[in-house]
Amino acid sequence: MRVLIASLPIGTGHDIAARAMAEAFARREVDVEFSHHLVTAVRWQARLYFLGISALPGLYGPLFRLADHAPTLWSRHRDNWRQAGRRFLEHVYQSYQPDVVVATHPFALSAWSVMKERHPHLRLIAVLTDLSVHRFWYEPLADAYSVWLPEQVEDLTRLGVVPEKIWPVGIPIRSSFQWDNPLLTKFRSGPVVLLGGGLGLGPYYRILRQLAELPYPVLAICGHNEKLRWQLDEHQWPERVHIVGYIEHMPSLLRNARLVVGKPGGVTAAEVAQSQVPWILTHWIAGQEEANRDRLIAHFLAVRGDTNLNQWVVRLAEDSSDARRRMLEAQKEWARPYAAEHLVDHILRQ
Repeated sequence: MRVLIASLPIGTGHDIAARAMAEAFARREVDVEFSHHLVTAVRWQARLYFLGISALPGLYGPLFRLADHAPTLWSRHRDNWRQAGRRFLEHVYQSYQPDVVVATHPFALSAWSVMKERHPHLRLIAVLTDLSVHRFWYEPLADAYSVWLPEQVEDLTRLGVVPEKIWPVGIPIRSSFQWDNPLLTKFRSGPVVLLGGGLGLGPYYRILRQLAELPYPVLAICGHNEKLRWQLDEHQWPERVHIVGYIEHMPSLLRNARLVVGKPGGVTAAEVAQSQVPWILTHWIAGQEEANRDRLIAHFLAVRGDTNLNQWVVRLAEDSSDARRRMLEAQKEWARPYAAEHLVDHILRQ
């Protein structure tokens, strides 16, 4: 079997899930390759996306929700990406001859549906990396969808996907949860970890100022946002506050953290649940992460702390806290550490 994993560099969660899938296939000695052949086609969409979430969230959020409820926009969007598939993917298919394409981004899913149409034996699998299902994820030619929460099964069913094509295995996460992180030696006890995703998004300065008022060690992770790290480094912080850039071995850090504070990315949600560490949501991308926020709170996998952050930090930091115990129990119930392996099992059995 030959597997091609298709993702796009819009946000980091899609690529993290793609790497997790590649690891799982490789452990089963399956021939697997990555495809980023649609990067050229996505450049202007990526620019608009980052502009929207950073500078125009008041516009991006309503547009995201409008597209979710507009079949005409979905059809136009799908046609555009299928056209990109016709332009860029036939030579990829012919040179690699995959049996299965695993798409961790909805745009890649739509584009590869053209190859599925031309080559019916090709299996097309969608791996969702958020906690809800936007209409743009719907692809009539997809053979299966992997999801995490039961609400996503309902979302897909409403869009017309038959239950047999929905695999509730979880969001694929990295196998590096077993690795140690040398940063942990800086802390006598688990730190409060501030996350803004791989891109370091959000009001870090405001949040750090609040966390610095408390007696707990704090580690602010800026991801690939070096400008943010430099800006934060210009300020005077207590010695217990540490500011770093991108961290490769995030899973072990989360596992040893006292608390996590930040934005509700889908892959981050899966990793935090597996780490079983209390989570306080302070900011989110308008649109998809608002839905993530609401579903995490509904399952008590996180709490909302954008208006009362320090109260929640004090409450959840104590081992004797009933709220901490309840959240850790919920995370243990919903953790899916072997999502990638179970998804590979489904694919190999087909």
